[in-house]
Formats: sequence, C-alpha cells, structure tokens
Amino acid sequence: MQEQTCVPFGAKRLRQETLLTQSKKEPAQVLAFVNQKGGTGKTTTAQNLAVCFGLHHNKRVLCVDLDPQGNLGHGLVYEQINTPKTADRLLVVPKVNINEYIIPVRPTIDLIHNKFQKEQREAVDRLPLYPNLLRKQLGSALTQYDYVIVDTPAGLCRSTQIGIDAADQVVLVVSCGMYGLKGMVAVIDWMAGIYNRLARPMPSIKVVLNNYDERRRFDREFRREILHIFGDDLFQTHIRTSTRIIEAAAQGMSVVESSPLCSAAEDFKWLSREILGLPPGDEPPVESYRFAEEEVVFERALLTGQPPNKFRTPWA
Repeated sequence: MQEQTCVPFGAKRLRQETLLTQSKKEPAQVLAFVNQKGGTGKTTTAQNLAVCFGLHHNKRVLCVDLDPQGNLGHGLVYEQINTPKTADRLLVVPKVNINEYIIPVRPTIDLIHNKFQKEQREAVDRLPLYPNLLRKQLGSALTQYDYVIVDTPAGLCRSTQIGIDAADQVVLVVSCGMYGLKGMVAVIDWMAGIYNRLARPMPSIKVVLNNYDERRRFDREFRREILHIFGDDLFQTHIRTSTRIIEAAAQGMSVVESSPLCSAAEDFKWLSREILGLPPGDEPPVESYRFAEEEVVFERALLTGQPPNKFRTPWA
C-alpha cells in the first residue's frame, strides 16, 4: 500500500527530483537542540529557527525529529502526518532510501517526522554507541541542504546521544528557572563522558536563554550567572516570554509566521541572524512591551477558551 504523507499549503512540488539534481558540494551544518528537561522550549526554538533560515534567509533546511512525541512535525504541519517512515525507523533500518523519509513542509524546508512506535523505540534504545550513525543514515541528504535541524528528546537517552554525535554545533536551550543551570551541567558532563568513550573532540556548544523577561530580577541574575560560566558561548539574543508561541504551535505554525511582529518572533529572527553570522544592522530593543496588551488578551483567551476574533485559531 502506498504511504500517505501530509504536505501543507497544497504544494505538490517536484521536491525529490530537485534534491536529486541540485546537490551542494559542502555538507550541511548540523545543529542539535538539547536539554535533559522537558518544557524548556527546545522544540519551539528548533522549529522557529528552521522557518527563519528557510523563509527569511533562503536556506535549504532539513528538520529531523528524534523525539518520538513528534512535536517538531506537529509544530510545522497542522494536519496529521501519516507515514511509517519515521526518524526512529531511519536509525534502526540498515539500508534506507533517504528520500522516502523526507516530507516537504515549506518551499525550502523539509521534515523527517517521528512518532511513538513501541518496537522501534525499544530498538533505538538498544542501539550500540555507533559513531556518526545519523550522518551515515542521512547519506546524500547532507549535501542537499544548508542546515539540518535536529530536535532531541528530553532526557539523556540514546536518541539524544545520536543527535549530539551528528552535530557540528549543540544548542542548549535553557528556560529561565531554578533548575535550568543544574540541567545544563548534567548535559555537558554526560556529553563529555560520551566523547571520551568515542575518543573524539566534543562539538561546539552554544547556549540560548528562553522564556526570558528582563523585568524579572531572577532572570537578570540567571543570565549573569550563565554569562559568567559560558562567556561568548551564550547567544546575545534571548527569547522573551510570549503566549503567542503557544497559539502558533496549536495551528501547526511557527510564531515567526503567525505573529511576525510579536516580541518572540523578533527574537527568533535576531537569533537566526546571530547563528548565521550576519551583521546585526539596527540593534534590537532590549525591552519591548508594545505587545503587552495583546499578550494579556491571548493569555485570557487560552484560559477562557474564547479567542479574540482578529486572530485565526484552531478552535475558532
């Protein structure tokens, strides 16, 4: 039976043929988004940066979801994605046709989706510590994209190790909170142990602060502590708190697409420029609360189930 995949925006593009005929000479840069804690904004950051790279900077992006919850795909596609060719399956099948796993989701953005399948999840957890496993399975796809965005599960499991092993740069997404720093230290110690076993140097590690509010004293002190530890490895751009992110994810969209002028969307745009090494141009505002009233409206809407009329919502 032919597999069904969901391609939004009504786009029946000749994507696979294009990938076969237009290959890049240099392999893609692989960014793995990591944190052992759930709820830090790791998936949201990966999703919005992928959209910024693809739609704002014309980069070809492949998103790989190693989390069996499949939230990266759900944040890019509103409809259900029906395909047995998941990222977990990609890791455990010896020989694959990588093009069969790739789902187009935007004009320059593709996805390898994931979902929980008990047998495949258990098979992934039993995998030995193979070096370069994900890169080997992606094969020629690495030369067909500018960036590969890898979202890893919460927890220090085999899938997270595989994502880190494939990365040129590991992005630790840390939500401002009392346990954020301890979680970061645990991740770095765990990574060091893995690379000692593999006798390989660790990839570059960068840190991005999420759910940041300059008005909160704790957040300002937390930022100073992270800056003291990581120095230049802390991104200058911090992702500010915004209820618009929740609204966007419920629609299968990035906040960059659904609310491009809100504070969080602006932060993701600036962060994408920082990662790409582009000149900053006009400095972003340190504190911008021009959307504070709208944020309150959205928070009230989420609590009451009555969304404001001027915004499309999945339950409207």
